[in-house]
Amino acid sequence: MGKSHSPVHWKSAAEIVELVKSKQISPREVVESTIDLIEQRDPGLNAVVYKAYDEAREKAAALERRIMQGEPVGMLAGVPTLMKDLFAAKPGWPSTLGGIRALKDARGAAGVWSTYPLKMSGEDSLLLGQTNSPVYGFRGTTDNTFFGPTRNPFNLDFNAGGSSGGAAALVADGIVPVAGGTDGGGSIRIPAAWTNTYGFQPSIGRVPFKSRPNAFHPGPYLYEGPITRTVRDAALAMNVLHGFDRRDPASLRVKLDFTSALAQGVRGKKIGLTLNYGVFPVQQEIQDLIGKAARVFTELGAHVEFVDLGIPYSQKQMSDAWCRMIAIPTVASMQALRKEGIDLYGEHRADIPDALMKWIDAVADISVQQISADQLLRTTVFDCMNGVFDRFDLLLAPTLACMPVRNATDGCTEGPSQINGEEIDPLIGWCMTYLTNFSGHPSASVPAGLIDGLPAGMLIIGDRQADLDVIAASAAFERASPWSQYYDIPAGRPL
Repeated sequence: MGKSHSPVHWKSAAEIVELVKSKQISPREVVESTIDLIEQRDPGLNAVVYKAYDEAREKAAALERRIMQGEPVGMLAGVPTLMKDLFAAKPGWPSTLGGIRALKDARGAAGVWSTYPLKMSGEDSLLLGQTNSPVYGFRGTTDNTFFGPTRNPFNLDFNAGGSSGGAAALVADGIVPVAGGTDGGGSIRIPAAWTNTYGFQPSIGRVPFKSRPNAFHPGPYLYEGPITRTVRDAALAMNVLHGFDRRDPASLRVKLDFTSALAQGVRGKKIGLTLNYGVFPVQQEIQDLIGKAARVFTELGAHVEFVDLGIPYSQKQMSDAWCRMIAIPTVASMQALRKEGIDLYGEHRADIPDALMKWIDAVADISVQQISADQLLRTTVFDCMNGVFDRFDLLLAPTLACMPVRNATDGCTEGPSQINGEEIDPLIGWCMTYLTNFSGHPSASVPAGLIDGLPAGMLIIGDRQADLDVIAASAAFERASPWSQYYDIPAGRPL
């Protein structure tokens, strides 16, 4: 990677923790160096939408005093990070729900924390701000009319993916080693695939997600998880993030050590491979790359063979169902905001993208029959996914059906409307990731290589609650096919 005078640029979380705990670098140096990196490098990316520098400085100074006094410190002591501006919550911090201009002055309520900032700061990670996302996270790109698009560090003309695009861009650019993401249709894994980063989506219930006011909304599963440059850093973050919380109806009590899986390997594992789930149009160059990447597992001693999931629905039927399921809780949120005097249907209608409003209107008077049909579709996908794991330990697939798209100029960057001559939904139809949001299986996007200088990802899916199998396979692939050399591209980009 290119030379940098910063003591933390391109450092992993594991390295920073070691340097901080051994007093080779102080927490205050970490914060000031990270602030310098953001100020130097983020103007080209447009990834950071809120800066909490003074608060981070105070936390760093307090952490430094504890270290100098020999007091115990947390597992992620001194690691700089940022949380996502969408559903993440921290008292007193903004929440524009992905760039809704009418919410620019809204602040988080006292005592209300989401999992990522609460647990990361609880282990002495240093929160420096919030990252960009699309309105309500309702697309696979990061863009909005308030903050604008987040650009891809590999080529600033292209989008970083979404909805956790700001998080992925900062990590891919070496500014921080880990950033927080949320995932309702692939929002951790989509930007990871497009930025050569590692995006881990845990099993449903592994990381508490406290959805309110409705803890039981009928939408796809929502996850919180990390985006990192290394599998080890993701494992360290997951050790912090996971755990039981009775306020999440799906929360799991089992305590895991994610780092214990890093050296396990995949020898003897049975691995299924699909290049399109039998229903999605996928760009041929991506299929070729994933086929090549899958052979790495054969070389590592696993048995890999193609599998047909037997999904009986078209990709359009599934993406339409996802859009309806996500739109229903979005309507509830918009109606709650209207009661607070923020009318996104009327006065502030321009804050909501037309593509999202189309689905808002579509579910305004949705029938019980349609809701039932969507849940039956989801159940069928769940059964098809489970059927794979009757025979296999893991499933491999392309993370996405297309390569990164160019940024728009109107705040509404979308994916393609066609792939291989087949029409798809430009919001989500190319994001095959949402299948595990239907099913609850753990998965991760690992960098699979570059195509014309831009990254593509491979999705590793595990059996229900087999998060450690996903970590083990990811780490084995990283050792055999390292992706760190590709960071030379963002490291050398013009500022």
